[in-house]
Amino acid sequence: MKPLYLFLIGVTALSCSHQQSIHEPAEGKPLTVIAIGDAGEPGNLLRDNAKLVENMYSGRHSAGLPDAMFFLGDNFYPTGLNVPTDEVDKKIKKTLGPFRETFEALGKKNVHAVAGNHDYYARNAIEKSLLFGLINIAAGPVGFSDRGNQRASEIEWWTYHRNMPAQVVYPSSRGGKDSVQFIIFDSALPLRTDMTTWKPALDSLRRILAVSANRPGISWRILIQHHPWYSVGDHGGYSVWDDEANSITYLSNCDKDSNAVRWFMNTIDPEDVCAGKYQAMLNALRSVVLAGGVKIQLTLAGHDHTLQLLSYPDDGGCSNCPKVHVVSGAGSEMKHVKFPSPPREFTAPQRDKKGESRGGFAQLRFENDKLRIVFFDGQNGEMIDMGGGTREFWIDKDGRLLP
Repeated sequence: MKPLYLFLIGVTALSCSHQQSIHEPAEGKPLTVIAIGDAGEPGNLLRDNAKLVENMYSGRHSAGLPDAMFFLGDNFYPTGLNVPTDEVDKKIKKTLGPFRETFEALGKKNVHAVAGNHDYYARNAIEKSLLFGLINIAAGPVGFSDRGNQRASEIEWWTYHRNMPAQVVYPSSRGGKDSVQFIIFDSALPLRTDMTTWKPALDSLRRILAVSANRPGISWRILIQHHPWYSVGDHGGYSVWDDEANSITYLSNCDKDSNAVRWFMNTIDPEDVCAGKYQAMLNALRSVVLAGGVKIQLTLAGHDHTLQLLSYPDDGGCSNCPKVHVVSGAGSEMKHVKFPSPPREFTAPQRDKKGESRGGFAQLRFENDKLRIVFFDGQNGEMIDMGGGTREFWIDKDGRLLP
């Protein structure tokens, strides 16, 4: 019997810049999408999230049946599927097994995953076994390898996107004239490679936007990548608990004097928003989007193990750039996040855990001329108050967060 990861169904999006997948929602039903990131660590939170998604699909939860799922990177920790061959099948089953019923119901073409930085790491710098194997220590993922991503692209349950941009287009509702275009960009690869190698992917993104500008019926464009444009979580510098203020405070991850460890880490692996190479990648994306002639209303990302909705109307004069950004990276782990400060920053911290984000995922529903976004707590299935009593968000076709 072949290992699980060798079963091939369909064509993967290894280097296809125009991958499309059409799924018709039920009659009159608005397109409903789940976005979950950093779901690569087996454990209670991952199982809770998977069960909640399954309950939504089966109707046991009233949130509505999802038509598609997007996994926002870091799909397997700590080094993706860059593990010994005899461990690959076990790792896939432990991590994705809880979603199996949902995967089989949706079908491979309606479950999409983008690569994250951990999916590219080659190995752990430190691996040690203590007490005759009872305690195992693995720390410091390093190096670069695409082997794990190749294995991920061969998994039968999803369509995996890496290297080159891809697109997926869905009707916003059954019988409707509008369509939703999800543009998937592998943000992990640029941060692992020299800037001189970025051109093919950026050129491919330009072509996708150029075609989109001349394609009738596309009313929504959502940019999906692992790394967020903005964050008020750990990768954005919000990582220190202040006992006096009873909140999370900011500490630059790129300042040599105040945070030497993170500064050094960013010189060899630029994974924080403030890092020069990270900003260079975002500036390259902004330039392509600005020249593309079409508006992108929203970004979906993970990377920070938090839930955030950020509204920044002014993005350096880039009229086509998204003004609303969703971070949905609490699929299997939770970390610190700044306390909410509406109307610009909505987050899901728990005060009794010293600013740790609640775990869960984001749900998008396209209703007529508006997009509804809700964050669900994977442990209790409830809609999360993201600050000031706000549990649902509405975005218009101009990409503006509505009051």
